[in-house]
Amino acid sequence: MKKNQKTLLWISGGLTAAICLVMNFILIPMIEKNTAGLRCFDMNSFGYTFEQAKQFLTLLDDHARSIYLHVQLPLDFFYPVAYTAFFMLALRALRGKASALLALPGALAASDYIENICTIKMLREMEVTPELARFASAVTVTKSVLMDLVFVLLAALLIVWLIKRKKKTREKV
Repeated sequence: MKKNQKTLLWISGGLTAAICLVMNFILIPMIEKNTAGLRCFDMNSFGYTFEQAKQFLTLLDDHARSIYLHVQLPLDFFYPVAYTAFFMLALRALRGKASALLALPGALAASDYIENICTIKMLREMEVTPELARFASAVTVTKSVLMDLVFVLLAALLIVWLIKRKKKTREKV
């Protein structure tokens, strides 16, 4: 891996981690503070029902809605840029070459953007139709599955890379 690619890998990885930490430990708890345990739309990895979406919107106060619309979601529009760069660079580094696997982070980012657009629509209108809730929930599940798939793939490739590296080290001795 070239030096500039390593630098980009570290920068995109750092940005991904920083954004994830800010969203998960600061912004999302602020949003969910008064929602009776209901999670933000994009935090429902297994999806949500129309009734849950309606209830969440009903319980969401103006301050939390403002944070969601004007802080969380703008950051969540930048997040896929950071993690897509990181995942693609990491996959490329661990595979040693480009492959069709690089399409996974792109599909993940696309589903994340669609999910964000659905969330904005629900938050701006403060109402949700059964069709929108079903579609948005399906996109959230798709995003979650793709994210899990990318993590498992990276973990497997990292293990293979470490085994190969250890083998090479032993051969040099």
